[in-house]
Amino acid sequence: MILVDTGAAISLIHDNTLSTMRHKPIVSCSLNEVHTANSGFISLLGIVKLTVQINHLDTQVDAYVTRDLICPMILGRDWIQQNYVNINFCTNRIYLYNGLASAPLLPIPRSEPVIMSLSDSIVIPPFHQQFFYGYVPINSLNDALFTPNIALQHGRMVLLPHSLLHIRDNRGVISIINNTRHSKLIPRNTPLGFVSSSTTTADLNVITTALMNFPDFSSSSPSSLSCNHCGVHFSTELTLYDHLFYCCNKDFTCTTQNITPLVQHIDDPVKRIKVYLMLHHYYQLFDDSCLQGITCSPQCAINTHSQAPLAEHPRRVSHLNREIINNEVKKLLANGIIEPSNSPWASPVVIVKKSDGSPRFCIDYRRLNSITQKDVYPLPRIDDVIERLNGSHIFSKLDLRSGYFQGPLAPDERAKTAFTTPDGLWEFTRLPQGLKNSPSVFQRLMNQTLGSLRWDICLAYLDDIVVYSPSFDRHLLDVKQVCQALHASNFKLNYNKCAFFQREISFLGHKVNADGCSPTDDNIRSIVQFPTPQSSKAAHSFLQMVGFYRKFISRFAQISAPLNKFTCKGFPFIWTETEQSAFNQLKDAITSPAVLILPDPSQPYIIRTDASGVGIGAVLLQKLTSDCSVESITSIYRPVAFASRSLKSAEKKYPAIELEALAIWWSVTQKFRSYIEGQQFFLETDHKPLLSLMKKPYHNARIERWMSTLQQYDMIIRHIPGKENTIADALSRYPVDKPDINDEDAPSRVTSSTQTEDFFVNVVTTRSMTRQH
Repeated sequence: MILVDTGAAISLIHDNTLSTMRHKPIVSCSLNEVHTANSGFISLLGIVKLTVQINHLDTQVDAYVTRDLICPMILGRDWIQQNYVNINFCTNRIYLYNGLASAPLLPIPRSEPVIMSLSDSIVIPPFHQQFFYGYVPINSLNDALFTPNIALQHGRMVLLPHSLLHIRDNRGVISIINNTRHSKLIPRNTPLGFVSSSTTTADLNVITTALMNFPDFSSSSPSSLSCNHCGVHFSTELTLYDHLFYCCNKDFTCTTQNITPLVQHIDDPVKRIKVYLMLHHYYQLFDDSCLQGITCSPQCAINTHSQAPLAEHPRRVSHLNREIINNEVKKLLANGIIEPSNSPWASPVVIVKKSDGSPRFCIDYRRLNSITQKDVYPLPRIDDVIERLNGSHIFSKLDLRSGYFQGPLAPDERAKTAFTTPDGLWEFTRLPQGLKNSPSVFQRLMNQTLGSLRWDICLAYLDDIVVYSPSFDRHLLDVKQVCQALHASNFKLNYNKCAFFQREISFLGHKVNADGCSPTDDNIRSIVQFPTPQSSKAAHSFLQMVGFYRKFISRFAQISAPLNKFTCKGFPFIWTETEQSAFNQLKDAITSPAVLILPDPSQPYIIRTDASGVGIGAVLLQKLTSDCSVESITSIYRPVAFASRSLKSAEKKYPAIELEALAIWWSVTQKFRSYIEGQQFFLETDHKPLLSLMKKPYHNARIERWMSTLQQYDMIIRHIPGKENTIADALSRYPVDKPDINDEDAPSRVTSSTQTEDFFVNVVTTRSMTRQH
């Protein structure tokens, strides 16, 4: 079938059609792709000279070859003008060269047009194109011509292109385009247009818009194009998508509705379909009907040795809280998370308020935790996790549904989890929240589940998982591997908190994208809205909150110095204008923090150090340009981390050169060793005598001892003017970190933290404690 398209500027032929005929060689063309009427693209393979015979008259046409047509060939305006084509609708014929040749126009009789209506209500986001099913009273029909409803297009300000349809089971796929800035709701049963049918295909048809951007999905593997519900195989991803979304989801409607919002933000319809199909293949992950628990082997979580059972009576509760407890027990019982108990152990239930005022069902396991042996399995360091995301441009965040409740609990430990309510005694069959070892046990389960995928394509911090990749195609494979691992262990996801294929995500209190990381907006808001402290405890809490992000704030030590005294136990609370000024400055600083770049191990590091009479400071830098080399460091630097600490009383007596040498030794071996070990880096100082530090011996035992530990590093020392070393200078003059104990006598002792240690540990502990409730 050849279509004459008065709206097409060029003529095109499908690659498959061309392969069935003898033709001249295909030559390359300057055009790589062309736009379609529905804002899509058609990729071009080349151009070929063809002869088209109309009623024994040979006409010539330069046709562009493509695989993106839904018909064999289109003759556009170039062929129409070249051959003086005239379309006469009165005689229903098409004439060439003023009547020298002619052919019948739409000669095949057609049935009366029938109305096509929308099967289900849809909402189309701004600047989006969506495919959906329309209903027609025709069971099956090939090559049906769809004519859109003009009144609908003008009234709703949407575009429905003319198109050829394949009707199956009274349904045909139609596209609708929303080119406005507002979402468009199209209600169910809305008349979309008319469908006219024919018994055979015409030799020559005229339509106004024949181009539809259906990409070539031939690269998809056969197994990935089979419906995992009914087993039917499909030839393209588009037909499989339509089948899953409209036909084969009657028994999986809720699951489909859970997945669909996760991909709506993807503008490219082809990519959106690919992501949807991949997620739908693991639709069980998004099933919120039940929580069966994972299939991993249970691990020891409550080792109490030979301690006698501890039992407490149920606490008195109000009528309202009693109803809350009963409802929660029914919910846990229905999901198989708890069961009736005859245990000699018993812990009481308490109802606490969440931050939003809603009630939270908790169990007071404090007495049980006091006799439980600690499981020291480590949780990942937050700074290590965030820095691992370097080089990634696309991210997905997965949140496990009721994370701990999916973990198995050994049968011989279930009795120890028993809790008592006013109406009975129950025990957990899954890992409960609030146990001393729940975080460590669950982290071990996650590490076992993800295996070698961790630190390669994904990271897990308790029930939060992030997948990171440099490109869309790679990310599609990475997310699939993670979903496969979770599905194999029967995990369930909290789809409301999942985010797939994002350019920026919030993870572990940080906002991460391709440019680097910064504090999340919610955490910044919490700090900015923190009220003026009325006690030392409140001031300490504020300093802990903002201290977690101290690596983002230049001169943090200087600003926060007036508040540091409130970290000392028993210090009297005296709030003056000095403290209020520091309080306000920290709030102002956190609203515009420096965006730290994620470290790139392939690029050299620069460490700048400085020392003063009160402390030492350092900043770790890298530059963004791709031509970074250790021979020439001339471009703009970006901070990776800040570090500072105060001097011990003995160190305050050191001469200037020893303090500067201490700053170098401390920054290299104590703070930034995990970054620079094994590669060449620059160390920049404003103290010129240190330029010969690694070249000649110093008649100073302390400096010699420090230098002996620095010999293992490939370090080049450079001098910079003091005016360019402002960050390290400020950190050294106004430190807040306490000095390490005997660090000068233990040069092998190292840490890789880039934050205030006390603050870092406190935040992690708080996060773990929060999850236990």
